[in-house]
Amino acid sequence: KQWYQRRVRGTFLEVFNCTLCYSSRNNGALIYEMLHKRDLFSRFRTHPTLSEHLPNIDTVLGCLSDRLEQRAEQEGVSVTGVQEVIEELARQWPSDRLQVTPVLKFEYIEEAESNEFFVPYIWTLIFSQSTLYWDTSRITLR
Repeated sequence: KQWYQRRVRGTFLEVFNCTLCYSSRNNGALIYEMLHKRDLFSRFRTHPTLSEHLPNIDTVLGCLSDRLEQRAEQEGVSVTGVQEVIEELARQWPSDRLQVTPVLKFEYIEEAESNEFFVPYIWTLIFSQSTLYWDTSRITLR
C-alpha cells in the first residue's frame, strides 16, 4: 500500500514539474493551489525519491512568494491580486531557471475483458444522464 501511495505522489510531483516547465502559462489555477498548499510539499523533502521532484516547485513557489511579498508591501494582495501575480510570473518566467524534466508520456493498455467494466458503466451513465424515460423494472445490467 505504501509503495502505491509513494508512486502516486511521485507521479503527481512529476506532473507538477512538467506543468511548471512546459505549460505554466496555461495553468495558473494549479500554481495558485500549489502556492496555497505549499506546506504539503515539505513532508517530501526528506524522502529520497520524492525530494528529487521538489527543486522546480521550490524555485517557482519561492519566486512567487517573493513577488507577492513585494506587492503586499506596495498595495496589499487580494485573491485577484495573487492570480495576477501568478499570470505575470508565468508569462515572464525564464525557462532556464528550471531544471528541465522529460516530457511525461502515459499509455493506456486495455484489459482483455474490459467490456465487463465498460459496458455496465456506460449504460449506467446513459441511464442516469439521459432525458429519456427508462422503465427501471426492465433494466438488467450484467
